[in-house]
Amino acid sequence: MNLNYENVIDIICHMKNIERDKLDEILKDRELKYLSILILKKYNCLDLEKIKEDFKINTKRTLKYNENKAQEKLLVNYNFREKYFHMDEEVKKTE
Repeated sequence: MNLNYENVIDIICHMKNIERDKLDEILKDRELKYLSILILKKYNCLDLEKIKEDFKINTKRTLKYNENKAQEKLLVNYNFREKYFHMDEEVKKTE
């Protein structure tokens, strides 16, 4: 299965028991937003137009800022890193 943006978002929503149309709940949890951005980046699914719509990120600069913050948190925070690897494993299972 070739992963695309929609597949990854659906997997994240399924993992967190969030309905696809209530994706804005990801925005309430900054950690989950960062995890989602990292997973989307890993699988080359960072589609700026879809991210603008779903994550309310308006510019490429804002996306890059969030991406950098997520990478920084991945390096520093052990619990965040564990959540990232768990989420990555779940995505790999569906691949």
